[in-house]
Amino acid sequence: MIFNKYKELCKRQSSIFENLTYITALQLFVMATPLITYPYLVRVLGKELYGWVITAQIVASYCSIFIDFGFKSVSAKHISIHRNNKEKLSEIISTILLSQWIIWIFCLIGYLFIIYWIPAYREHLWLFIFSFGLTFNELLFPQYYFQGIEKMKYITLINVFIRLIFVILTFFVIKSSQDYIYVPLISTIGYIIGGLWALYIIFIKHRIQFIMPAFNTISFYIKDAAPIFFTDIICTIKDKLNYLLLGGCVGMKEVVAYDLGSRFTNILVKPSSILATVLFPKMAKDKNIHLAQKICIIILIGMIICVLSLNLFLPQIVHFFIADTIDLLPIRLYTLAPIILGLSSYIASNIIIALGYNKYILYSIIITTCIYLSLLALFYLTGYLNTITSFILLTLFSYMGELIYRLIIAKKIAKLEQQ
Repeated sequence: MIFNKYKELCKRQSSIFENLTYITALQLFVMATPLITYPYLVRVLGKELYGWVITAQIVASYCSIFIDFGFKSVSAKHISIHRNNKEKLSEIISTILLSQWIIWIFCLIGYLFIIYWIPAYREHLWLFIFSFGLTFNELLFPQYYFQGIEKMKYITLINVFIRLIFVILTFFVIKSSQDYIYVPLISTIGYIIGGLWALYIIFIKHRIQFIMPAFNTISFYIKDAAPIFFTDIICTIKDKLNYLLLGGCVGMKEVVAYDLGSRFTNILVKPSSILATVLFPKMAKDKNIHLAQKICIIILIGMIICVLSLNLFLPQIVHFFIADTIDLLPIRLYTLAPIILGLSSYIASNIIIALGYNKYILYSIIITTCIYLSLLALFYLTGYLNTITSFILLTLFSYMGELIYRLIIAKKIAKLEQQ
């Protein structure tokens, strides 16, 4: 009886609640995966080698940003608007896939050159080569399509399948520290299978056709996504650079502790990410500013409650992931990030991007990056760039500058839309 009422409510609300259920289930599974594999990998590989695994993934993630090229954020809007036009959907998907394959080839060449050029990376050659396979997630899985047609169940099923493969193979394959090179390979296998599954649904079940796009069509979608791409690349360089600098200036063991704080942040901002993903198509169509403002307040309150709850049990939680005794103060400091980031990310996605003001996302990241680089130079000149705490402070100050700018822009957009 309760289930039937829920289904009726889902129908009345244009599948929002149904999509919310699928995305929530996915994010819960995503949050549960590290609880299973993270402690095992740290124990089997050791913090030093696991630090190298993280570093290789970070370097590969730069290529992922190029391959995505902002399409994931922008194209869902185009799919949502033209969801009933098969010809237009074929044009959008074909253009994006072709563009991404071309970018992928250039990224592969550049990536191999970087590995060969840096001696420390050459020592872990196969680890870095296998890590490049992580880019297949962006290349083969058009998440923007399923988000645009509001069929979140496909996103959920495919991603759960990918992560199940990773969890199962981790315990079967990773038995000693010598197996560290296979950690990214396991993920690559899952991404390839999941990506092919997604393409099967799109081109076979949904009968979308691949067509060779005209040059001006490719140019249009690239120009449309360019502001988001430059935003993503600058943001990723800023965020991921901390990992590389921390490993070089302090040590690979500290990279693991920093990564743990980053994972806590990602887990805590999942609820706001779920709301943003589910409500994005509706916001892009209806432009409901009042709804977006209410969601912002809910996110802020929710993030504060989550952060306080995490800090209450932080010693026990950290010990579960890392058996060694570590200083909890830097991680406690890092837990402030979800409050800032959760609100900032929602404003960027469901107000600025959804309403078509993409260029302001790029501007916000430029400002944030200036703050980051200025503080980085200051910390370096004062000799403070030698602890994990200094890198966490860089992150927090950058996020705060980003949030303040986006709040100002969101207020400006609200006035323009209400006129």
